[in-house]
Amino acid sequence: MEVLPQAIVLFLTFFVMIIGLIFTVIPPIPGTVIIWAAAIGYGWLLGWDKLGWATFIIMTLLMVAGVVADFLGGQFGAKLGGASCLAIAVGTLCGLVLGLVTSLVGTPLLGLVGGLGGTLGGILLVERLRYGDWSSAMTATKGFLAGNIIGIMAKVTAGVLMFATFLARVYIWG
Repeated sequence: MEVLPQAIVLFLTFFVMIIGLIFTVIPPIPGTVIIWAAAIGYGWLLGWDKLGWATFIIMTLLMVAGVVADFLGGQFGAKLGGASCLAIAVGTLCGLVLGLVTSLVGTPLLGLVGGLGGTLGGILLVERLRYGDWSSAMTATKGFLAGNIIGIMAKVTAGVLMFATFLARVYIWG
């Protein structure tokens, strides 16, 4: 039983999925979860037979892989660079606070920059205190940044594959 016409639901689903794809580039926002939620909404509004269990399972696995890769990328890079758990925790807290404050005072883009600056600055300062030199602190901070870039690439890849899976289901196997 369709609650809304399929064209409207499809348009809204695509719109939310595109927003999710854009958000896959932004580190703290789980864009893959947004894409997944849009597909769930599509299935809920038009009936699960329109989405299919295979599509739902594939999209769920890709969403989980994207979220896990995003989280572990930064942690792995930080550890590889020599950052301590304390530095990661302090950096995350600084990034969260500075990101929220700059978002409230400015724009979401300013919040993104503030959050990234707070995270990297927090890691850099804790590691400077720990190692006693700027070179080692920069190595740890660069490792965190490199790991996050890898995590973001994995999250973007998962998001694109999720969107492609949905499109294939709707237009090819629908």
